[in-house]
Amino acid sequence: MPVPDNHKEIIENFILNFPVCEYRFLERKDLIFSPHVRTICQTDCKRYGHSWACPPVIGTIEECIQRCQKYEHAFLFSTVTDVADSFDMDGCLDARRDHEEVSWEITQEFKKHFPDVLTLTTGCMICDECAYPNAPCRHPDKRFATIESHGILIMQMAAMKEMNYDCGCNIVTYFSLILY
Repeated sequence: MPVPDNHKEIIENFILNFPVCEYRFLERKDLIFSPHVRTICQTDCKRYGHSWACPPVIGTIEECIQRCQKYEHAFLFSTVTDVADSFDMDGCLDARRDHEEVSWEITQEFKKHFPDVLTLTTGCMICDECAYPNAPCRHPDKRFATIESHGILIMQMAAMKEMNYDCGCNIVTYFSLILY
């Protein structure tokens, strides 16, 4: 089923009901991919190989890029949160949990209007400890992979679309990307 011509209007009719700081509409051609982003995941992220939402279990970088390229449109949005201290990881993680919850709620709204969506976020934070690899995911319907795990250069895309990612001292900014 094709995306309706008025897809932007449909989204704008509901997106302002959510605590979104900024948003942009993108087309497939606007997505910036680099397989090297996966190398950063593999070397710098403690979740690599330890989560149902992260590589390598989500597929090869080529499979992830192909998965993204099947969509014509994308919606990039950010949330921002004041934190007492941007070096306080617990405060930043709480803000990230809030962002993930907003991303899930927005995804549910997208699913009401578009038959197939792929949401990529800052990464799954539903469980305190992931069941991987000893048991199946407890929440496969709420699990989102990271934007970076799919080889997407999110900061370059945000800059290209003139989105703010440095909103000042003690303010954290998180991005999500919904492909539809």
